[in-house]
Amino acid sequence: MTLAVRLGRSLVVGIFSAAVLSSCTHGVPETKVEEARSLATPTGPRQLDDDGQRLPFDTRHPHRWNSANSGTRYEPCTAMRADELEKLGVDPASVRDAAGTDGQTLRGCIWNYSTGEGSKQSRVSQIVGNSPSLAADKALNSGPSDIWLADRAIEDRVVGLVRASDGYSCATYVQSGRAAVDTIVSVVGKVSPSEICDRALEFTRATISKMPL
Repeated sequence: MTLAVRLGRSLVVGIFSAAVLSSCTHGVPETKVEEARSLATPTGPRQLDDDGQRLPFDTRHPHRWNSANSGTRYEPCTAMRADELEKLGVDPASVRDAAGTDGQTLRGCIWNYSTGEGSKQSRVSQIVGNSPSLAADKALNSGPSDIWLADRAIEDRVVGLVRASDGYSCATYVQSGRAAVDTIVSVVGKVSPSEICDRALEFTRATISKMPL
């Protein structure tokens, strides 16, 4: 699996596919995903995170939380208030579930940018999926389209930074428990790769304190 698949290159041509992002398994076997599908939810789809905060949408997926993304209690969809998103140029009303089907490895949300070059086709997503380490993720997601940049330090935590060779997408990796928190930014327009990575780092910086160690 290359970074081109992981970042969902269809984003940059204006078609965001959550199914493409779902291929970012961080090395979790498909059997684990199937195992997650079998977990019954007698009261219907869960709508609250581990801290009792309600998701900003009604999920239709009873196995949105599953054994493939249970490595951290962090929930990207409830991490930021509307005013905090707006400060980053993100449209809070555009939020939707990153998972396209039930029982997917990833758990998280997608938002549109409300300001800036190519804002209507530009998106940020933050997703959770079990992963042992940044080193393992680098080994798994390395290919001709992957450009791993120097690791960054934010609040005394190591942040992996990788961009696609096409120059339209950039992502960060933060270890939280037994899971990765990926923040992925894809932009359409005359925006430099460094600015796209800056957006990913900015969103990461705004949320990292809420990610358990």
